Amino acid sequence: MARKSLFIVWSLLIVLSLSSLVFAQEMWNWNSFTAQYERFKYEITTYSKSYDYGLDEEVVVEEKQTQEIELVKMDEENTQVTLSNTYYVPQSKLSDELSLIGLGLNWLTDGGEWVTEIMMMGLFAYDLELEVGTTVQTFDGSRFRIVEKQTVAGVDGYYCTKSRRMEDSDGNRVDILISEWVIAPNVGWPLLVRVYSDGEVQYVMELVEYSRKD
Repeated sequence: MARKSLFIVWSLLIVLSLSSLVFAQEMWNWNSFTAQYERFKYEITTYSKSYDYGLDEEVVVEEKQTQEIELVKMDEENTQVTLSNTYYVPQSKLSDELSLIGLGLNWLTDGGEWVTEIMMMGLFAYDLELEVGTTVQTFDGSRFRIVEKQTVAGVDGYYCTKSRRMEDSDGNRVDILISEWVIAPNVGWPLLVRVYSDGEVQYVMELVEYSRKD
């Protein structure tokens, strides 16, 4: 009787332990903002190629900007959103750029494959379970892997890679890196994004300051 009771107790402990692990599983709540106050400051760098007639060759053009987003929850139905961008514009393009900003269209001028990549990630990563070593096959045929824990701007997150398996010229199967991410359980936007094109960085979005009040 004692042995039977002990077996039951151990069985219950095991079940409860496994249940705790399930409930303790960290999730990435993509695009979810529930805090009373939240502020993001990002440094964004885009890389593009342009032909330099003076050098008579194609050169890489680097453009930088900072973006700040502040969210203040006013009540259960409304959140105040303040958004600001700081970047440099050639004097010759200033009037056109300001016209676009006034119409709320300036983000459309950037373009690039990174826009599609971030949108695709948002569709795939909603409520993504975060555990180092996990590999997931995404609906676009690529593989998303959670590699290790990493800290960005004082926030603990998970470093992840997204790649596509292809064959090289010799017929060998290789993984082509598409993007890198650092994501955190309670933060609705990524801490870091790097998007690649043909093996070269095309876009970097890195969190440099973050504050939150629940």
